[in-house]
Amino acid sequence: MTEASSGLIQLPRGKVIDKYTVVQKLGEGAFGAVYKVEDPNGKLYALKAESVNEKVPLLRLELLVMQRLQARNAVHMPDLIDKGSFENFNYIVMKLLGKSLQEAKKTGPDLHLSLGPAMGCAIQCLEAIEELHWAGFLHRDVKPGNFVVGRAEDGDLRKLYILDFGMCRKFVDNNNVMLQPRKKAPFRGTPRYAPISSHMAKEHSRKDDVESWQVDSFFRTASL
Repeated sequence: MTEASSGLIQLPRGKVIDKYTVVQKLGEGAFGAVYKVEDPNGKLYALKAESVNEKVPLLRLELLVMQRLQARNAVHMPDLIDKGSFENFNYIVMKLLGKSLQEAKKTGPDLHLSLGPAMGCAIQCLEAIEELHWAGFLHRDVKPGNFVVGRAEDGDLRKLYILDFGMCRKFVDNNNVMLQPRKKAPFRGTPRYAPISSHMAKEHSRKDDVESWQVDSFFRTASL
């Protein structure tokens, strides 16, 4: 196992992490890398790895959010399968999914989805955001790349899942009482989809996730 200068964990094909064997890298972001892995029974999963030396560890937050969603039987969250530590990185294992909406859009005519499929996607995306809000968290990075379709092999090709909870923020306390917003908050999200509040250094709220969802829905049908 090697750790790149960026801090991302690089796992070669065939590397065994506890009981999971690396098949291939699926992708990487600013804070972690994701791999397709296989268990001893031949079942495929997605494994997300983060260095223990990460200055701003986000995997712990992702794990917390996923556990809360799973406890509420959230429909649009991929199943959390396992978690652990290996060598110098932490990891979570989850259900393997298919293409993101960002990728799916490119397969449509004129590089965008037609109105019918786009509306169906928009409804499921909003349901996923609502589930997250009921669990007490804001996503703060709603965009096409963070919504993923299921796999045909699992019979849920028409089902959407929400991913990447590293920017989430709790907006209620343990008694389910709303937390007071900060007077000034750092920018969170992706500029193209971020709500106006984020650009104005204001605290993110539930309506801002919905605002980003509206922008996302527009770009899904526009050839931009």
